[in-house]
Amino acid sequence: MPQPPNPVHLDATDRKILTILQRDARIPNTDLADEIGLTPAPTLRRVRRLEEEGIIHRYVALLDPKLVNRDLMVMVRVTLDKQTKQGFEDFAEKMRSRPEVLECYLCLGDTDYLLKVCVPNLDAYQSFLVDVLAAIPGVRNTDSTIVVKQEKYTTSLPLE
Repeated sequence: MPQPPNPVHLDATDRKILTILQRDARIPNTDLADEIGLTPAPTLRRVRRLEEEGIIHRYVALLDPKLVNRDLMVMVRVTLDKQTKQGFEDFAEKMRSRPEVLECYLCLGDTDYLLKVCVPNLDAYQSFLVDVLAAIPGVRNTDSTIVVKQEKYTTSLPLE
């Protein structure tokens, strides 16, 4: 089993850069440099190093689900018939290919997988549940929780 990478040492300036970029990844380098108290050239070098080391692995745009007709968020707990390596790999591969599955986590305990699914409406979710999840060999049980209101949403990791 591959070992997870060792955490990279981040100094206070690196943490400031990462905190700012998590808030606004489109901040111009000159503005970022002003906020952290460096000139633009060393700021850009630090950002590039953070990218090369894999700490920053991509930049994204965060969309408002309601404005793009993805109003229904469902958290789905999935239990497989057998907990085998092949069963886990097959299920995960299928979930990675599904655009409505925003997040998929392999879990310990009574639930094998936890999914975050975003669809336009209940009919679309029913179709996903019946035609996709229930059709996967080895899925024993699903338990769905419809999200009524999102009380907190962040993609920012705390960097103390």
